[in-house]
Amino acid sequence: MPRFRALIHRRRHTIVFAVVLLLLAAGITATTSAIGAQRQATAAGERCTADALAARWHAGSLFVDARSARTGKPILTHRGDEPTQTGSTMKVVTAAAAVSALGPDHRFTTSVVAGAEPGAVVLVGGGDPTLSRLPSGQDSVYPHAPHLDDLAEQVLAARGGQPVTAVQVDTALFDGPAWHPSWPESARTSGSVSNITALMVDGDRDDPTESYSMRSAGAVARAATAFAALLGPAVRVDTTSGTAPSGAQVLGSVKSATVSELVGMLLTDSDDTLAEVLARHVAIAEGAGRSFDAVQACSTKALVRYRVPTEGLRLVDGSGLSPDNRVPASALTTLMRAVAAKQDGLAPVDAGLAVAGRTGTLREHGRFTGAAADARGHVRGKTGTLDDMFGLTGVTDEVAGDRVVFTVFAEGTSDPGARKEIDALAAALWRCGGQGSALQG
Repeated sequence: MPRFRALIHRRRHTIVFAVVLLLLAAGITATTSAIGAQRQATAAGERCTADALAARWHAGSLFVDARSARTGKPILTHRGDEPTQTGSTMKVVTAAAAVSALGPDHRFTTSVVAGAEPGAVVLVGGGDPTLSRLPSGQDSVYPHAPHLDDLAEQVLAARGGQPVTAVQVDTALFDGPAWHPSWPESARTSGSVSNITALMVDGDRDDPTESYSMRSAGAVARAATAFAALLGPAVRVDTTSGTAPSGAQVLGSVKSATVSELVGMLLTDSDDTLAEVLARHVAIAEGAGRSFDAVQACSTKALVRYRVPTEGLRLVDGSGLSPDNRVPASALTTLMRAVAAKQDGLAPVDAGLAVAGRTGTLREHGRFTGAAADARGHVRGKTGTLDDMFGLTGVTDEVAGDRVVFTVFAEGTSDPGARKEIDALAAALWRCGGQGSALQG
């Protein structure tokens, strides 16, 4: 019996000792965690220099709006509600409008129908700028594009050996001027944008494999001539646009890549022609019109769907090439927050954003090098550039439990060094996570 009592006594001491050890361990762990969290917060504070960078800004006039992606709470704002030029950041608006109005799986069809006169066929433009004159199996700047030779084979087979004598065109899908009056002619010669027509091949590039290849003043003629050459040696080309005969036999058709894929190309590579064509399709789908004049109404509808404030917006094209566009940084940031959350079908837009230092326009011009090099791969976005402005709208990777959505414009400057300042600010926002202090200017 004494031995039994001694055993119980020893076990009680052992249990008490174990409990004390557990409590001590828990206290040490909690203290260590608190110290670690404090050190993390201190490190984040030391690295979070976004507000200081904004205060020292010297690359033109700064317009910035940065917010928590999780809560929408402002992190850094300065003239964020003032409408200003957008450059190609406008393409995020166009891309969002396209997936909203058209759907991510929609494709554009180019077709050929029998003409009214014997031997004539009508090439009907479906508003697909990616249609290629290169041989099938050879990619242009647009992967997975349809090819004219496929269309020609279908037509020749459908005609059962009867020769084609003439190619006519129907480009009635779009109307109004093909070139916006506010665009500089240098945009054509530098290879940035083509005439906006319902029928073209390879974005009307001289070289289908080069993104920035000179465009012509005759996009329709280039397409029709290339098609005629595939149908026979003496096929006449008539580029006076008409309307395909009602109920005419369809001799062949080819389809574009999906809107989701096109949006990815448009954003990553900042393709102006693709942006403008998608804007026309959105306008048609929304019943707003078929010309540049319809862009304001159709794009605004999309922004309203994504709960983006539209007061003060002026949208004159889909690419942002016009200096007459006016959008506040806060509106783009609100849209970018919806994009980052992949809200209401916006996943293709999120996927198309360029990655800092790695893809698209964010790997050009020495982007995210020097002081911003640590943010390479941690910021995604869409750049914007005009003769007198530089911009970036985007989203950062998560730090301390939050991401930052932001829009930065440097207006009134032609100094390429503005890109470095924008990158430094975007990198600082990434380092901050959601811990940046608000700056109201």
